[in-house]
Amino acid sequence: MVYGHGRWPVHNAQMPTWRSWLPHPALVFVVLAWGLNFTVIKVAYSQMSPPAVGLVRYLFMFPLLLLWCAVVRQPLRYPPGRFWAWNFAGFVGSGVYMVLFLEGMRTAPAALGAIALATAPIMATVFSVFAKQERFTWRLLLGSLVAFGGVAVCILGQHRGSDGSMWGVLLVLASAVFWALSIVLYKPLLSEATPVRVLTLSFPGAMLVLIPYGWHSVAVTHWSLVSSKGWLAMVYLVLVAGVGAFAAYYKGLADCGPAKTSLTQYFVPPVAAIFATLVLAEKLVWQEVAGLVIVIAGVALAVWKRPSVTSERTSTDQAGPESPQTSCA
Repeated sequence: MVYGHGRWPVHNAQMPTWRSWLPHPALVFVVLAWGLNFTVIKVAYSQMSPPAVGLVRYLFMFPLLLLWCAVVRQPLRYPPGRFWAWNFAGFVGSGVYMVLFLEGMRTAPAALGAIALATAPIMATVFSVFAKQERFTWRLLLGSLVAFGGVAVCILGQHRGSDGSMWGVLLVLASAVFWALSIVLYKPLLSEATPVRVLTLSFPGAMLVLIPYGWHSVAVTHWSLVSSKGWLAMVYLVLVAGVGAFAAYYKGLADCGPAKTSLTQYFVPPVAAIFATLVLAEKLVWQEVAGLVIVIAGVALAVWKRPSVTSERTSTDQAGPESPQTSCA
């Protein structure tokens, strides 16, 4: 689930290489992977606690990111004097965000978690305005109000459920705030290196949050009792929704450009709702369906920009409205 502007090299790409009227298979994979991610987390929670899921996922994913850098020949060293800036971005984006998200998904329904997290692009744009990375527009203000109105409609629909599920949705919404903040932090870093290198070398910063959060749960979990279903869920979170979806996202970015790639964020909540209904038997009431439509419309209104021919040509050499922290989880 990626939104700032930063230059990074795309080899042999002067124009998007994928036909604009065709859905790129890599981006279809991203939407399906991140949409199903919310349901798979619920499956993992049936086998292990959220803190254990978070730390184990991190411990498996970090070596794979290092391997990815080695395969694509990215140097595993920080630019001079940038160690703390890179790791602080990871602390916020892969650490604080992840803890809030995992705790929120403990009680939030899968579909509503996806809807709440879909507000992150708007928050990122708002923070970018305050950081003077973007210009204020009335479209941004109107879209923000519409999207958050949609979240409010969804939360009101939770009156039929428990207070715990409402609290979970609010925690996921709080995680979206930190996700958006991390996007602003990552934006200048993308002018220094490729997204995969920035993501990998910022990952150690998350240890300051994830190890205290998860070490006790990992220690007391009876791993021999975790079923194959639980381990398959963890494999999915690491390989499919994690490293695999990131790789597919950057492939889509290189082939299609940022304008089309950023549209993936609008399809994740509906896909998450479909998977939650089919797999978890979650049922959406009319308030939640209406809220989903309103949130997607608000996000689209706030962050969508009609690219010019010139900007679309040059955008393939940039990280457009995306950053390495686009994933929903």
